[in-house]
Amino acid sequence: MKKTFYSVLVLSLIYFIALLSPGVDPVDDIPYYKDQSFTVIAHRGGRGLVPGNTIEAAVNAVNIGSDVIEIDLHLTADNVLVVRHDDLVDTTSDGTGLIADLTFEQIGSFNAGFHEVDFPEATFDRPLKIPSLASLFERLPDQRFLIELKPTNTTAADTLCTLVKEHKLEHQVLVGSFHTSVLKHFRKHCPNVPTSLGKNELLLLSLLQRLHLGHFFSSSGYAMQVPQSFNGMDIITPDLIALAQRLNLRVEAWTINDIESMVNLKAMGVDGIITDYPDQLIDNL
Repeated sequence: MKKTFYSVLVLSLIYFIALLSPGVDPVDDIPYYKDQSFTVIAHRGGRGLVPGNTIEAAVNAVNIGSDVIEIDLHLTADNVLVVRHDDLVDTTSDGTGLIADLTFEQIGSFNAGFHEVDFPEATFDRPLKIPSLASLFERLPDQRFLIELKPTNTTAADTLCTLVKEHKLEHQVLVGSFHTSVLKHFRKHCPNVPTSLGKNELLLLSLLQRLHLGHFFSSSGYAMQVPQSFNGMDIITPDLIALAQRLNLRVEAWTINDIESMVNLKAMGVDGIITDYPDQLIDNL
């Protein structure tokens, strides 16, 4: 009993010392966030306005004043990165099959403008295609992109690194993924292109925050994309924002499509909002 008491006492002392310790240094500022202002991020290029993950959506988002275009990537059978959320082409095109099993030429024959997910009753005046990432970079060379790597393998990450370097967009691209292992690989092989936090890293940050030890979180990323809430629990809170500011991490809320939440989150101090309707967010800034 006496040994247990002293163990608890020592652990309590260590904990309180840790609470009072300064913690780790914040991450450096990066050119991607050079203006440090609030960021309007068009989810899939603003999929509520134009079919998402298309060049037409991205161009429209830029024209209405979006700051960042958020897109998703998959890798074709012939190693071409395509802008696409799902690993299947079935859901938002008239094609069928896994992207990983199809060539880019095959995917280019599909129409991405007529589908039942985003626009069940709409028609468009010209066919829309699933674009390559290279074509999007060529169309919008001055734009900032938030790019989510969907595949769990590292080949797509390596291909993305090469493409960003070829287009000299190291300061205009931020890479994210739910797969922390993919992000770690990307950081190692492409250190000049910044990333956000992966799922496991966010879980660790959340745990440390709840223990009031978030100031010890050593971040390899520069931003976090997080939902406003999950399973009825608030994720974005004033405490999280205060911790992120202490660590110099950007907090970007996704996917926010109602005006009340947009206004409240901005007032709370988030650094950016990812939305299907960037026009509504811009109108209510």
